[in-house]
Amino acid sequence: MKGTQSTEFQANVSSALYPTTRRAAVKARFRANRRQPMISVHRGLWDPLPENSLGAIRAAGRWDVVEVDVRLDGDGVPYLMHDRTLDRMTAGTGSANGVRAETLRGLTLKAGAGGDAAPLTSEIVPTLDDAFRALDQTGAIFDLDVKRAEDLEGVARAVAALGCQDLGTLKIDVHDSSDIPALLTLEETFDIMVMAKFRLRTAQDLATIVAMREADVAAVEIWFDDLNLLRRATGFAGDLIRFGTYTMDQVHCCGLSDARALQRPGAVWGRLLDAGVGLIMTDQPEALSRYLLTR
Repeated sequence: MKGTQSTEFQANVSSALYPTTRRAAVKARFRANRRQPMISVHRGLWDPLPENSLGAIRAAGRWDVVEVDVRLDGDGVPYLMHDRTLDRMTAGTGSANGVRAETLRGLTLKAGAGGDAAPLTSEIVPTLDDAFRALDQTGAIFDLDVKRAEDLEGVARAVAALGCQDLGTLKIDVHDSSDIPALLTLEETFDIMVMAKFRLRTAQDLATIVAMREADVAAVEIWFDDLNLLRRATGFAGDLIRFGTYTMDQVHCCGLSDARALQRPGAVWGRLLDAGVGLIMTDQPEALSRYLLTR
């Protein structure tokens, strides 16, 4: 979603239906105790449990944030699935976009990260409602990574209808300051905190960091190529924005991966924390927790 919302969308949703209180509470969690890093568990605590499954979500609930991937089924109901197809993670095949709900409810998930050799489990593909019920009472919140931009409004609407804005955040791509109004529209319409996904390339991008700080953005998931520039960005943000990044082996910046962190945690997680990162998404939350106890 980029730019302004559609006229129909603005006309059909009354801000009176979604009082603007819950997102403020979630933002306060991200801004509290900035010296204490937060841990985000990537797709739940999977292996041997299936990624994005209810079991993996429950197992990850003792950490701060549980990142999950969200799509809309053919009836507009959000469900959890990373890939564009069903093949890797389920007993089914074909596109994961717009698949019928009755089809999803009959699909069992493969263990771990799936694949051809992975055995099937008793876990089925969860809806977002299922996921909220699994996470509720654990103290953690969701990082909802909506896989298609055109699904963002539908997912935000569903979160608000469930009354679960205090249990999760949405993410939206921010390329420059012109994308911030779309982020704020989602926040104000549905009373849900929206996290910016931002690529930090040059010193000119620091102006967008300042603009997000002034717009009350509380968290930014950042991709960067230069730790020194990242340090400048976190300095510009001060205590108002918590910066998050990832160290998974398949997605990380500057070679700072989980595999390296398991050997030399200070050289990976320590460098990120020293640069001002306050939220690390990982597939190794146990190891990261142990490392944080040493700091």
